[in-house]
Amino acid sequence: MESTKSEDCLIFYAFTPEITKMRQVFSSISDFMKNKQLTDPSDRFNLIVFQHDGPNYLDHFTLDQEHILKTLKSMSGDITNANIAGGIFIAITFIIEVYKKISEKIFRLLILIDDGAYDIPSEYLPPIEELIKVVKDMPFFIDIIRVGPPNSEISPKLMKLTKLCNGEFYEIATIRDLNPILTTLSEKKYISEPSFIKQRLRMILPDNQPFYINLADEPEIVEERVTCSICFKSDNENIVKCPSCGSVAHKVCWAQWAETSNIGIPHVFRCHNCFNILKLDENFVHDVKTGKIPTIAELSKVKKKNIIEYMHELEAKSKPKVVHAEDPIAVSIRAKIATEEGKTQSKKNKKRVHVNICPNCSTIIKGARKNCPSCGFVLF
Repeated sequence: MESTKSEDCLIFYAFTPEITKMRQVFSSISDFMKNKQLTDPSDRFNLIVFQHDGPNYLDHFTLDQEHILKTLKSMSGDITNANIAGGIFIAITFIIEVYKKISEKIFRLLILIDDGAYDIPSEYLPPIEELIKVVKDMPFFIDIIRVGPPNSEISPKLMKLTKLCNGEFYEIATIRDLNPILTTLSEKKYISEPSFIKQRLRMILPDNQPFYINLADEPEIVEERVTCSICFKSDNENIVKCPSCGSVAHKVCWAQWAETSNIGIPHVFRCHNCFNILKLDENFVHDVKTGKIPTIAELSKVKKKNIIEYMHELEAKSKPKVVHAEDPIAVSIRAKIATEEGKTQSKKNKKRVHVNICPNCSTIIKGARKNCPSCGFVLF
């Protein structure tokens, strides 16, 4: 059984001005976004562009296609060679933050690349592959369109990354072939639903579960008398609140809610108000489910918000703003350039690089560490 969902698409513009002029692709990108929203008005977009000061993107996805196009135009005078590996790391980091707050979405990374972009250093390919394997269950897809003659160095790497998350890889000779490919990619992504979808359950592979458990927030304890937002009973018996939106509920009510709204792990679920990812004690949720812990009241049906209305509510009154990010592997790219100029690469750069993303603060961490250097979070 297959289904589609509303999509958030992050467009990684990795064309270089010396090879591909923006005027050649501008209308194709515009048509891509228009076609997607004709199919589903709730589809949103974002943008990553490498400029001379590093990678830049918008601080949140937007429904406004024109804002994406205006931002891209405003950046056109300072676009430089894109670092594909660094851009993918930044994209996944950003999408993880959005995933923590948004439910029932498909996330897509669309990479538009020519021969001016930097190749992915071989030592960074394994950690990128591992990150994709972890987040592909969100679900997350990478689609790549490469313009130029066949390249035996980068093409196999890009193709491998798309296959890891069931994405598509296209290699076209000239920019004239871009429009029909983008028209094809503007169609909805289909995801396979498990046979038990009638119970509204999901499944995350055991090896990836620690990542999502660490990603989730624990509800905060509330001691005063309040009204549960699920069963609507007023008391102060084991009440907790969502740290993101402040919604309060009995722990047992949320344990019931988790039975049909978990993300693929029984005790990790979405807040019914803001969709932030929460978690309860695994044994507690199991005991509520099996009847060992009695429920306060029958779970009330939660009226779902219209998804398009909800997406509009999420957008700030001001338009998304450009965020400048640090390129996480800029040092390796500079080393690669030095090597191409005849310098000898050090043995240290040849070693496999360990890269991880902190589930708590989304910092990209290089090297084998037990704690995040930014927030101190214990890594799994």
